[in-house]
Parts: sequence; structure tokens; C-alpha cells
Amino acid sequence: MKNIFFDFDGTIADTQVGTIKALEYMAKILELPDLGQATYQKFIGPALTDSLAKFYPNLAESSYPKAIAAYQEYYNTKGLHQLNLYPQIADVLMALKDEGYKLYISSTKPESLIKELVSYLKLDAYFSGLYGASDDQVTRINKTDILKYGLSDINADLDQSVIIGDRATDIQGGIANRIHTLGITYGFGDYKELAQADAEVILEDPTEIPSEIRAFD
Repeated sequence: MKNIFFDFDGTIADTQVGTIKALEYMAKILELPDLGQATYQKFIGPALTDSLAKFYPNLAESSYPKAIAAYQEYYNTKGLHQLNLYPQIADVLMALKDEGYKLYISSTKPESLIKELVSYLKLDAYFSGLYGASDDQVTRINKTDILKYGLSDINADLDQSVIIGDRATDIQGGIANRIHTLGITYGFGDYKELAQADAEVILEDPTEIPSEIRAFD
């Protein structure tokens, strides 16, 4: 294995506080029903437009730009730094990099925010590339397209690449791009979701990641 793509939300960092507050703000601005924290947690990971379609089915697609703008108004100014790095993740990244693996981020967050957050968390030294959604959150928004963009940019050997993530969309994106998949359950997804998405391996503890990556080799 040469190339390891990490999801961000629910894999590198616990971002639920800022995300949920931004969704509550969005609902208030658009006068939408407040769906509650349990449902808003399910928004974390997939593209925002996909979650809007799933959880607000009566919201017209023409209103999506207004919803995205309201979400970003809160998140980009207040919610962005309302997050915590998962314990031991920095140690995992260090171990993998020291063993010669190339590490990347593949996230449905806008790429400009991913760059800011990786710097904020002082993780810059670990990653060789940061790949996210287009900043308009329209052109390139889902994990399949973002992974494709990252893999193409580094001219990756697909057999030597893996995506690590906590949601079905991470696994589906990996399968669509014909790379290995590793699901983790310490984030926002669960074992059932990842198993149904056909993850090759599912782990509970982040400290298990290095040994499983070696097993792919």
C-alpha cells in the first residue's frame, strides 16, 4: 500500500458541534423544521445537497444555494473551529508517515476549509495532498468525484491506494474508484452501515489502522 486517503469529519476530527450548530442556523434562516441533533449528525460525511434531499424532501432544489449559503455563514465564521482531533490520530499519522506511506485527505468539505483545518490542527507535516469539494459545493461535491480528483492528481496506482472513512459514502467512493476500503466505527457511522457498504475491513480503534494497512500490503 502506498497511498492512504483519510476522510476528515468523523475520521480525523470530531466535527459534530460546529456542523450541528450550522445546520440549526440554516434551518432557522430558511424557516425549516429543526430535525434535532440525532438527525443532523447523519448530515456529517455526505455532501450537504445529498442530505438536504434526503432529510428535507419538501425543500425545492432551487433553494439549495440559499441553504448552503446559510450553513456556510455560520460554519465558516463560528463552526469551523468547534471540533476536536480524535485521540491518538496524530500518533497514527506519524507512524504511517514514518513507515513511508503517502497520506492524503479526501473530504466533502470545501477544499479551502480542509486546508485551513489541517493547518489549525497542526497536521500539515503529515499530508502530501488535501482534496476536498469545490468551494461552490456544486461542481465537485461527492466522495466518488473527490477521490477520483485526488487519485488522478497524484497519478495513483489504484491497487496501492486505500480510503479510510466512517460513512458508507467513503466506502462507496472507494469502490467506485476501484481502490481498497477501510471503515472505522469511532466516528459517525456504525458497523452495520459500513458492512452494508461492503467495506473490506472495519475497525473500532484508530490505533489498529497501521497494522491493517500493513496487512493490505
